[in-house]
Amino acid sequence: MKNVIRKFDVRKFRMAVIKMAITACTVAMAVCSSAMLAFADNAENAAPSGVGGTNTKNTLIDLIFWIVRIAIVVIGGVPAIIKIVQGSSDENPRDRNAGLATLGIVAAAFAGSFAIRTLI
Repeated sequence: MKNVIRKFDVRKFRMAVIKMAITACTVAMAVCSSAMLAFADNAENAAPSGVGGTNTKNTLIDLIFWIVRIAIVVIGGVPAIIKIVQGSSDENPRDRNAGLATLGIVAAAFAGSFAIRTLI
């Protein structure tokens, strides 16, 4: 029996990665939005007198941001590295450059999460 090597369908992979990225961004936006809404610092949500500081809030927000950062790296960074390696091994500069561009976008999103955290 002859072994048949199936070709990797880049288009299906790309569409799946795009769908996963959109889903991850939507979930991250919903989590960040709900956290900011829940802990808004205004007169309606002000802590009553005699209650301690905001350590719990800051810990929760830091935890949420680290979950989002890990999701960004897993959903965006891992496929980008796979694309870079695949493009290099196939000697296809187009795939390698696409992986490098995706990795740059992931790095910018990762760094942006730190900037957003300092603004909260």
